[in-house]
Amino acid sequence: MLAKGLVRPKLIVQQIGWICRTMADKSKLFESPDIADAYVKYRPTYGPDVYNTIVEFCKETETCDFSLAVDIGSGSGQSTLPLSKHFRQVMGVDVSESQVSNAPKHIPNVTFRVGPAEDLSFLEKNSVDLVTVAQALHWMDTEKLYAEVERVLKPGGAFVVFGYGLSTLDEPKAQETLNYLYKDVLGPYWTDGRQHVEEHYKSYSLPFSGWRRNDSLKIERTWTVDEFVGYLCSWSAFQNYLMANPMANTMPSVKHEFREAYAQGDMEPPREMKIVWPVFMLMGHKPASS
Repeated sequence: MLAKGLVRPKLIVQQIGWICRTMADKSKLFESPDIADAYVKYRPTYGPDVYNTIVEFCKETETCDFSLAVDIGSGSGQSTLPLSKHFRQVMGVDVSESQVSNAPKHIPNVTFRVGPAEDLSFLEKNSVDLVTVAQALHWMDTEKLYAEVERVLKPGGAFVVFGYGLSTLDEPKAQETLNYLYKDVLGPYWTDGRQHVEEHYKSYSLPFSGWRRNDSLKIERTWTVDEFVGYLCSWSAFQNYLMANPMANTMPSVKHEFREAYAQGDMEPPREMKIVWPVFMLMGHKPASS
């Protein structure tokens, strides 16, 4: 598995190789246009069940009129756009200008803004029905963020933090390769907050009493090997790994092992991969009397 003497595959998808190479500068994490493109193309999106759960949670208080939702750490809008089906106005906020520039334009009730999660000064007090943070809380200063969330939410407004954990694959050999890449190769290159994703944010609390968890949902996808490798190339740990190992041949080797695990005899291409990510949600309401 990713052995020293592993024969390098002759065919390497040039796009994936280019995306991976542009991940080397940690000081500009997620800023590269190619990384922003990778997020749009390869990152899994949440299903309707996640957003239906959020909407039903909002309905638990009488103060929500679905006028404004704000998605913090929105990236290029994967977690922002689905909210536009339920709220009259939706705003996505992200610190990365490249990510925001890749967000869809010309959607009448959706706008995006570049800025830090911890500064929501452009929003009035008690003006927002819902604040969401998807797969990004571990990058943020929660003390400052929570203070801003409490300020901008209407009394009874909803604060929902959600994300997904490490994926599982339907082929044991491919799962072994994935686990080895994640822990043994990239383990030292994950940022300090990654353990929070691994434990599904179980060490986090929301700032409102009575908040609760939902761990019943999941993301399921059927992807080609190339698509899954593209997703792995968007990992922040792989960006950091390439900064330290700019000539590494790791991802082509991973791709080679995946292709072998999903081989269909002499047929090309290999069969598609079935992938499952567990979804975790933390949900709380600002007290209605605030």
